[in-house]
Amino acid sequence: MYKADLHVHSSVSDCNYTVDEIIDKAKDKGLTHMAFTEHDTTRGSDYAVKRGKLKGINIIPGIEISAYDRCIGKKVHILGYNYKGSDNIRKLCNAIIKRRNNNCIKQIKILQVLGYDIKVDEVMEISGECMYKQHILDYLHKTGQTDSLFGDIYKKVFSNRGACDFDIEYVNPVDAVKAIRSDGGYAVLAHPGRQGNLSMVFSLIEAGLNGIELNHHGNSPNCRKEIEIICKTNKLFMTGGSDYHGEYSLDALDIGINLAHESSEVVFN
Repeated sequence: MYKADLHVHSSVSDCNYTVDEIIDKAKDKGLTHMAFTEHDTTRGSDYAVKRGKLKGINIIPGIEISAYDRCIGKKVHILGYNYKGSDNIRKLCNAIIKRRNNNCIKQIKILQVLGYDIKVDEVMEISGECMYKQHILDYLHKTGQTDSLFGDIYKKVFSNRGACDFDIEYVNPVDAVKAIRSDGGYAVLAHPGRQGNLSMVFSLIEAGLNGIELNHHGNSPNCRKEIEIICKTNKLFMTGGSDYHGEYSLDALDIGINLAHESSEVVFN
C-alpha cells in the first residue's frame, strides 16, 4: 500500500525548504511516493530522484506549468508527471521564467522608489534561478523591513491593487498539456476548485489531458464530486497532494495533508 503526495514544491521554485529537507519531512510522515512539482522548471528533478532513493522514497519527476485561459479569464495550472524528456516542456517554460524574473525586477525597482533597502542580486541569493514575490518578501522580512512574510508590505504593496500587485503573461493551458504529453509525461489539471476553471477541462481532454487533481484543499466537496464524475466519464485518473510551499504560503499546510487518489498509481511507472 502506498502513501503518496503528488504536489510538493521546494526551494527550486517557491518554497523555503530544500529538496533534502522536504524528503526528510516526507520520510517522517511515512510517505512512500512524492512528486516535486516545481513551478515552470524541471531543474533539480534528477537530484531529487537520487536523494529519494537514498531515503527509501520514490520520487516521481514532476512540474507545475503556469497557464491562463483567455476564454474564461482564469489561471490554469497543469501538473506534469514522469516525463521521459523535457525538451518541449523547457521550450515552453523558459519564457515564463524569464517573464517572472523581469516581473520581480520591476517590483524590486518599485520598492526602491518607495524607500525600501533592497537589491536584485541580494534577492537572487535567496531565490536562485527564478525569483518569486515570496523571495522578495522573505528578503524584506530577514532584513527587518517587514514584521512578517505576509505582513503589512504584502497587504499594502503586493495585494489589494498595491504598487507591486501585477502579474506576468502566461502560456496557453492547451500548449502546456501538449508539451507534457510530447515529452512522454502525464498531464493533470491542478486544483480546479481553487482557480474556478473546471468548465474548460474538456478542451484540455481533447488536447490529451490524463487526469485531474482531486484531493486538494482548494477543491470543495461539490467540486470533488464533479471531478469524480468527469474522470469516470472520460476515463481520466485522479491525483492529490498538499501543494506544499513551506513558510512561503498563506495556507500553512504540511506535507501529506492531502494524499493521492488510488487511481494515480499509473504515474509511478
